[in-house]
Amino acid sequence: MSDRTTGQDLLLFLEKSCRESNKLFIPDSPRQEAVAQALAEHYDSGLLFDSITHFVKSRPGPFLIFDFAVESKKITDKVKQERESKNMFMQIVKDTHDRMMKE
Repeated sequence: MSDRTTGQDLLLFLEKSCRESNKLFIPDSPRQEAVAQALAEHYDSGLLFDSITHFVKSRPGPFLIFDFAVESKKITDKVKQERESKNMFMQIVKDTHDRMMKE
């Protein structure tokens, strides 16, 4: 995947997301760095950041990066499906608008 981020960027984003949602992020050194780097290497960063935001908002805290990693496949699949549905809906709206403007 072309859009990459680092494990450290991922940890900072998770911590920021927790702070913005008034939830507790618990550091888990040294394991968190390896887990975050593995996630960053495996997923597109945009999808990963959206998935973290979804994860933090939908779960009670406290959070460890390991908690997200365990559910990352399910969460990223859900976020990807929601993106595709939204894009498909927006395309239908645009096509409908274009057809109406032609008449």
